[in-house]
Amino acid sequence: MYEKKDPRFKRALNVTQAAQFRRDTEAGKYDLSESEKWWRDRNQILEDHGYELRPRLKPDWTPSWNGTDRDPRWCEDKLNSHDRKVIDAVRKSDGIDVALMNIQRTSHERDVFQHLADAQRASGKDHHVVQLLDSFEDEREPNLVFLVMPRLHDFEWPPFEYVSELVDLFRHLLEALVFMHSKNVAHRDCSLGNIMMDAPSMFPNGVHPCDFTRDRTGEERVRIIPRHKASGPINYYFIDFGISRLYEEDEAHLVVGNDGADQDIPEMSDIDEYDPFPADVFLLGNVFKKYFIPMYKNIDFLSPLANAMTAEKPEDRPTAADAQKQLQTLISSLGFFTLRHRLIKTEDEKAPKPIVLENVGILLSCAFYPIKVAIRLPSQTLGAVRDFITSRASKKKTA
Repeated sequence: MYEKKDPRFKRALNVTQAAQFRRDTEAGKYDLSESEKWWRDRNQILEDHGYELRPRLKPDWTPSWNGTDRDPRWCEDKLNSHDRKVIDAVRKSDGIDVALMNIQRTSHERDVFQHLADAQRASGKDHHVVQLLDSFEDEREPNLVFLVMPRLHDFEWPPFEYVSELVDLFRHLLEALVFMHSKNVAHRDCSLGNIMMDAPSMFPNGVHPCDFTRDRTGEERVRIIPRHKASGPINYYFIDFGISRLYEEDEAHLVVGNDGADQDIPEMSDIDEYDPFPADVFLLGNVFKKYFIPMYKNIDFLSPLANAMTAEKPEDRPTAADAQKQLQTLISSLGFFTLRHRLIKTEDEKAPKPIVLENVGILLSCAFYPIKVAIRLPSQTLGAVRDFITSRASKKKTA
C-alpha cells in the first residue's frame, strides 16, 4: 500500500542532517524535562481517573522519528513542557482538552476554587473565572490533589487589533472581579500573568499546548482567525487562586503579605494588615494603566477609570462593582466609530489612516456584513430563506 510521506521540509535535507538528528537524539537533546518525567511517573494515576497524557508522556514512549528521516522539530512528540505544576491532557470520556494542576492537599486553593465554581454553576452564567471541571485525590499521592480545568490560551495571541477588543477584555475582567468579590473572595494576584483566553473559533484546528505556532496535532502551522472575524465567542478569564482568600460573611477583610506579581499596591505590607479587595481593584486598573494604555495611542479614554482604580489611598478607589458601572457608562458614551477603530501602537511612526477614511471603511464593512454572512451560510439555510420569501410573496398576491 502507498505510504504518504511527510512534506520535504519536514524531513532531513540530506544524509548528513539525518545523521545529526540521530546523534542529537542519542545524546539526549530531545529527552524529557524533569517536569515531564514527574508527570510521566503519574501517568497511571491520571489514566485511572479518566485523563490521558500526550504520547511523549507515556511510560513506554520512544521518539516517533527513530529509524526514519523525519525532522524531530516537526514531530508532535518532540514538543516539550517545563511546567511541574500544570500539564495538558485529554478527558477520555469526551475528548475534551483540559489542564491538570497538582497542589498540596493542605492548600486552601482547592476550597476557594470549589467555592467559586459552585457559585458560578448555581448562577447559570459564565462570570469569567476559570471553571473547575473536576478534582480528585489518589492514595498513591497522599499529599496531593489534582484539579481539572479547561485548557485556555495566551490572551495576547494573536495581538489585539481593534479598540473594541481591548474594551471587551476590560469588561470581562471587571465582571470576574465583581463576581469574586460578591462571593467574598479576594484574588490578590489579578495581574497580567493570570489572565487567559478561550476562543475556539479563532483556532479552527486548535493550538498545541507546548507551541502556540502549531495546531493541535503539533505537526502543522496553526491557523488563526482574527478576533473580529471569529464566528464564536471570545472570553477572557482570571486563573490561579494560589494566594486568594475566601472570607466568611461577617469576617473582616484583612490580610498581611506582599505576595503576587505586581508589587505596586501602595498599602501592601508583610507587617501591617490591609484590605485585599481595594488592592484587587488596584491590580486590575494597573494592568491597563501601566501596560495597555501606554501601548496604544487611541485608548486614552480608559485613563480616567484606570487612574481612579489605582488611586494612592484604598478608600479613594471605586469598588469593583462601581468600576464596572463606570466602564458601562463610558462604553455607552462612545460614538459608533470609536470602538470600531483599529488600535494604533504608540511607537508606530507611520501616519494613521485619516479618521474620515477609516469611518467610511467601517460603514462599508457594516453594510456588506449581511452579504458576507449569507455567503458563508449552508446551502440548505439559504434555501429555507428563499422559500420563506417566496411563500410571503405568494400570500401577498393571493390577498
